[in-house]
Amino acid sequence: DTAGVRKKRKMIAHDIEFYSNTRALRSIRRAEIVLFFIDASADISGVDKRLARTIADEYKPCVIVINKWDLARERAEMADYQEYLDRTLPGLNFAPICFITAKEGRNVQSLIELAGQLHKQVNTTVSTASLNKAISQITQERPPSVRHKVGLPRIYYGTQVATHPPTLLLFVNDPAKIDSNYQRFMINRFRDLLPFSEVPIRLLLRHHHQQPEEQQV
Repeated sequence: DTAGVRKKRKMIAHDIEFYSNTRALRSIRRAEIVLFFIDASADISGVDKRLARTIADEYKPCVIVINKWDLARERAEMADYQEYLDRTLPGLNFAPICFITAKEGRNVQSLIELAGQLHKQVNTTVSTASLNKAISQITQERPPSVRHKVGLPRIYYGTQVATHPPTLLLFVNDPAKIDSNYQRFMINRFRDLLPFSEVPIRLLLRHHHQQPEEQQV
């Protein structure tokens, strides 16, 4: 909850909010599922954006919880607010959104159930066959592009090597040839094709002569 971490950075060094900020960051790193509370009656702040980046950087499954929705629903539809979140918090565009009014207990049970669904997703393991079928479909839809005449990028096969977050290891002819844009494209398509639609996915690239380390799944 960002209520206690709103002041500018220069104002919190000797303030109790410094400890609130530190505790929020520690809680993100410790949590299995993050419930990221945002006040519907206020604009998305810089603090919200920084915490969202931390959640994304830590590969944490997250429910974006829009609280006090009763105060905002007359000004915006849920779909419009979701578009607003996608624009302002792009790093969490995969995260489900739950609109609640905590003071009255509205939709709180749905929030708890949604968190349970994310916990199940993030601990799911897909078979190597399923993953490679998805890789084949993705590369047929859009092959990785050749840049600066460095040779044709090739993805040979993949395997899941960890859960929480789902971690997919792809063996390629040269990791440097699979650029960040194509990696993001693959991750988005993996969410469509694999049972990881609402959780972060960690994608690793390795030269196909290297063998994966001991699997963690």
